[in-house]
Amino acid sequence: MRIPLFIEFSGKKVLVLGGGYAATKRVEKFLSAGSHVIAIAMDASEELRGLGAQGDIDLIIGDLRLMDLNFIARGFDLVVYAVPNEDLRAKARSAAAAGNALFNDATNAEETEVVVPFEGEYMGVRLAVTTEGKSGVAARAVRDYLMSVLEGSGDMASFITAWYAAKEKIKKEVASPGRRMQLYMRLRDDDAFKSLAKSGRVDDVLKYVDEVIRNG
Repeated sequence: MRIPLFIEFSGKKVLVLGGGYAATKRVEKFLSAGSHVIAIAMDASEELRGLGAQGDIDLIIGDLRLMDLNFIARGFDLVVYAVPNEDLRAKARSAAAAGNALFNDATNAEETEVVVPFEGEYMGVRLAVTTEGKSGVAARAVRDYLMSVLEGSGDMASFITAWYAAKEKIKKEVASPGRRMQLYMRLRDDDAFKSLAKSGRVDDVLKYVDEVIRNG
């Protein structure tokens, strides 16, 4: 069973096998995350060739069918496979497992270990949406819908800002993690707090939180 996680990928080593559209998008994604990316392809896209020429990635042009994938895949945190070849896919998956690397299969959504979702961000709240291969178009549409709802909300930005301020105050003034969690849960269900949070009056929010901390 796959579970959703946000993982720090800065400095991680990523091997991308393939040079087409899917491979290019994966390279760009992990490059933007600060990963060290190596791409191997027999025919690389213009974008990949440009990144290789600039020194942003290590690009190797070669026939993967003639390479020792077990040797190539050693020392990587993630192997991305994006080549339409079933025999090569099985070898790449086996090589990733032998090297203790996670395996992202861009050609087979059912067997991939790692799913790359469509992302969104609003006021520091990050969204990740996937149908796990059923329909990328549907996943993108849901992401866009959620983003439009958030951006069109009249008070969600104020609500989020208020919660950020409230949590910072509680963490600063309450030493016990258990006690902090009790306060978060109380405020979550407190209609008066929710109304203040949506109002945008952060000073009033902090005064209210102070009273809750003192009076328990």
